[in-house]
Amino acid sequence: MRALKDYAAELEMRKFPYEYELWDREKTCQMLGTEAYLGGVVTYRDGHLHPLNLCLGEVRAAQSLGVQIFEKSPVTRIEHGEKPRVHTSSGQVEAYSVVLAGNAYHQLEPKHLSNLTFPAGSYIIATEPLSDEMVNEINPQDLAICDMNEILDYFRLSADKRMLYGGRCNYSGREPASIKAAILPRMLKIYPQLRDVKIEYEWGGNIGIVLNRIPALGRINNNVYYCQGYSGHGVNATHIMGEIMADAITGTMEKFDLFANMKHFRIPGSQWLGNQIIALGMLYYRIKDLL
Repeated sequence: MRALKDYAAELEMRKFPYEYELWDREKTCQMLGTEAYLGGVVTYRDGHLHPLNLCLGEVRAAQSLGVQIFEKSPVTRIEHGEKPRVHTSSGQVEAYSVVLAGNAYHQLEPKHLSNLTFPAGSYIIATEPLSDEMVNEINPQDLAICDMNEILDYFRLSADKRMLYGGRCNYSGREPASIKAAILPRMLKIYPQLRDVKIEYEWGGNIGIVLNRIPALGRINNNVYYCQGYSGHGVNATHIMGEIMADAITGTMEKFDLFANMKHFRIPGSQWLGNQIIALGMLYYRIKDLL
C-alpha cells in the first residue's frame, strides 16, 4: 500500500489529467468481490481491447494502403548490403530497409542479437459467460486488473462476460502439460466463487523478455533495424515502437537513438542455458512475492 500511495501522490504532483482513485482494502473488496488485496489504484484513462481484432483491423488498414503480407513465409537469412536481401525457402525480397520484429520468435542475426532476448511463456484461460449476478459481484465496473507481484496475474471480463484470467509467466522454456491445470488454481485463490464455472478456452505463447525491461532497439549495418523485448507489454509497446521505427527509417532518429543507446545485459551461453538462468533468477522474485 505504501507503493500505491506513493504512486497516487506522484499522479497528483504531476497533475495527472484523468480521473483516478486510491482504494483501501474495504473498497477493493467491495469493487472486486475478493478479499485477496490490500488496496489498489484505479485509473479511468485506460481502456480494454481485443488484441486479435486489433491485429485484423490493422491488417485491413495496411492492405488498403498497398501493403503485401506473406504469411507462413519464415525468413531463413538476410544478405546484407546497400539493399539487403531477405531470403525465404521459396523466394526473396530486396529492400532499402529491413525491420526484424519477431520478438520472442525470430532467430535471425545471432551474431548481433543472441543472449539479448529470452522467451517466457504466458498463459490464459477463459470461463463460460458469467451470469449478471456474478459479474456484479466480482467486477461491476468492468475493470482490467493486475497484481503487483514480479510474477504477476492479470484478469478482466471479455465483451461476452467471460472471466479471462492469465499469468504464471513461465521462464523455464517448458510449456505446462495443461494450461487449465496451471492457471485455474490461481484464479480460484482470488475467486473461489467461480469454482463451479466451466473453463471453455485455454491458450498461451511466448513473450520476449529483456533483463532491464526496456525494449531493445538498434541497427545492423545501418539498414537492418531490430525492435524486440517488450517484456509482457507488447500490445502497447509495439505501437509506440512501430512509430519510432517508421520515423527512424524516414530519417528522424531522435527517439530511436534514445532507446538504441540504452545499455542491455547479455547472458553468455544463453542459447544453451538462457532459460534456466532466467528461471533461477525469477525464482528469487517468486520467493519475494510469496513472502
